[in-house]
Amino acid sequence: MTRPRALLATTLVLLALAGCSPGRAEPAPSPSATTTQPAPPDPDDPAVVRATGVPLASGAVTLLVAAPDATVTPQDDGSARLSVPDGDARLAAPEGMTVTALSDGSAAVHDATGAFVAGLTPDPWGARLTQLGPDVVRLTAAGATPGPAGVWFTAAAVDSAVWGEAEGGRSLAVTPSAWARVGSLAGREGLWAQVVALAPDADVPGMQAQLECHELGAPDKAVWNLEPWRPAVDALEMIAARCNPR
Repeated sequence: MTRPRALLATTLVLLALAGCSPGRAEPAPSPSATTTQPAPPDPDDPAVVRATGVPLASGAVTLLVAAPDATVTPQDDGSARLSVPDGDARLAAPEGMTVTALSDGSAAVHDATGAFVAGLTPDPWGARLTQLGPDVVRLTAAGATPGPAGVWFTAAAVDSAVWGEAEGGRSLAVTPSAWARVGSLAGREGLWAQVVALAPDADVPGMQAQLECHELGAPDKAVWNLEPWRPAVDALEMIAARCNPR
């Protein structure tokens, strides 16, 4: 009887040891994969504005405007007016061009050579354009309270510039566009650039000063007559002579 009892005891011990031995460990759950959310697009990035904006076109120049509910209204003279209800928009120049905000809130568009090709004037004048980058500007409403804002955009500062003869000698008859008659730094730049482009002989001393005097003092005059034979004088003399110094 001793041997069977010893065998039974041994068997029980082995069974007990088998029950106490650790089983195979369950694999630890793998951490859930984390997804990196893409950064939101930068509203000031000109590439974003060009990809999402609505076109604002005049002549051969088309800007892109990123703004909620922006409305573009083409004008009979080839210019265009932009209206932004909440007074906040980004305007990007085409690739290869730049747009430069000026100190009075207007802006000039230049081609790759730096030549003036279009201009923007705040419309109404309470709005303004400010620089965000070499090819993008921001339109905002005036004052701390948001409100509607807009711009008047054109590629034509001058409708015509024709040489003729007048009292005293040769005279250049300049017909400015309605946009240029409003008066702005962008308009002033565009007027002279396009006068010289249409009439290269106008680029002589005194002519630019006569042009700027007419822009400031005779915006509603149908034609501005500029004479290269008139003397170049300072601003006070030019104004006193009503843009016609002798």
